[in-house]
Amino acid sequence: GETGSVSHGFKRLGAITMEKNLSKEEDLFEFIVEKGSEDLEISESEYIIYCDPNILHSLNEQIIVRFGKTLSADLIWKNNINVEVQKDSAEKLFKLLNTLEENEDVQNISSNFEVSEEVLASLTH
Repeated sequence: GETGSVSHGFKRLGAITMEKNLSKEEDLFEFIVEKGSEDLEISESEYIIYCDPNILHSLNEQIIVRFGKTLSADLIWKNNINVEVQKDSAEKLFKLLNTLEENEDVQNISSNFEVSEEVLASLTH
């Protein structure tokens, strides 16, 4: 591909991760919206707050003051569009990702793939 052919599918954002036990979802959501965040992602144990890179540091400090210590505050590339990956491609993709993660020169990996629960289950058996 040409220079920049992949980057259009990703957006540069700040990502702040904190433990869920530090705040109720509604309280955190209201707080970060007032402070200019772009999105909130929720997992079983964590919140991930996405924001403009220019406010990452100040938003992280405000969250720490209001709710407590965050787990991380990093600049990331977040995908705009997800691509569904089938089993045969998923196997190759996971091998590639494992190889990249083992390489000491690789600092971060960004991706835009989705793998169904069925495919994941078949790959882990």
